[in-house]
Amino acid sequence: MQMHLTIAVFFAFTVVMAFIEDYLKESYKTIALAAYAVFMVLLASTKSIDGTADALIYEHIFYHNDEMLVVLTTEPTYLLLSRLVLALGGALWVIFLIYALITIPLKLHVLRKMTPFIFTALVIYIPVYFELHDLVQIRAAAAAAFLLLSFQPLCDKHYGKAFLLMLTAILFHYSAVVFLPFLFIGNRALSTRGRIIVACVIPTLFVCYLMGKDMFSLIPSSIMGGKLDFYQKTTEKGEWAMALLYKNVYFMLKCAMLYLCLYYYDLIVKECRMAPLLINLFIASVLSLMLFSTIPVIATRVSDLFGIIDCLVFTFTLYFVTPRYAARIGITVVGLYMLIYNMLVAEYFA
Repeated sequence: MQMHLTIAVFFAFTVVMAFIEDYLKESYKTIALAAYAVFMVLLASTKSIDGTADALIYEHIFYHNDEMLVVLTTEPTYLLLSRLVLALGGALWVIFLIYALITIPLKLHVLRKMTPFIFTALVIYIPVYFELHDLVQIRAAAAAAFLLLSFQPLCDKHYGKAFLLMLTAILFHYSAVVFLPFLFIGNRALSTRGRIIVACVIPTLFVCYLMGKDMFSLIPSSIMGGKLDFYQKTTEKGEWAMALLYKNVYFMLKCAMLYLCLYYYDLIVKECRMAPLLINLFIASVLSLMLFSTIPVIATRVSDLFGIIDCLVFTFTLYFVTPRYAARIGITVVGLYMLIYNMLVAEYFA
């Protein structure tokens, strides 16, 4: 409860900053973001192990980093850091601190470079991905940070640098491999026909989802193995229920936001050079939940990793909604919903 209250106060302060950021000098924004980084790092590194989801798993991996199963299923970066910290006599909180120092300042720095509305973006980022990644899924948080860092060179067609950054992300979390196809897509804009196709694909996949069909339905059971087979069997047993997308308000809001992006596409692209890449990633985030819906643990992990850019895409409303405060009110409502949802439903903190 204490963590939830702390994040709620932090969120409220960020909302205030979002509404006044157009009037702040850049130097003031820099000072504020530096303070944000310090506060967020402290919060991420001093969290309770017993009261934070996944922390006990990280503790087990930390102290058993030589076990064969752990070595086979854990990214090398976490294993190496665990061995190094243990060799120096450190505890688990040192791992949390290292990851926080790597990911949080890097994300804030990159996000600021990618949008002129950094505090408005944080109204979405804090209740969604700061809670999910930086406070809980720290390996995914590190991967997301390096993926964000790869977007600028990708848009500048520096594919070698972008690939190395994506490879670094993969070493922090294997799921980052899903970003590799974007090395070929890059910042290529969608044509009018492409936008129409995307607009038609979403309801089509939703109908397939309601029929219990997705990408895994096309894979013969004889060739499904390892984790994929395990995830499917546990889903069938009810240990993971099929993703109820029509009850996922945030997902439905993302769908609505995607249609707005497709409608105002030309305007957004004129305002934001990286918009084509960000919208393509946003499309991937939305579609992956439907493509893999019968195995929610995979669907959500893939969607959430692509969704690291949600906070940037929602700020696109500031380009086509006037007055701007109306757009910020809408973004605040979305962030507030996720804040309350995480308090009442998500089991991130005891």
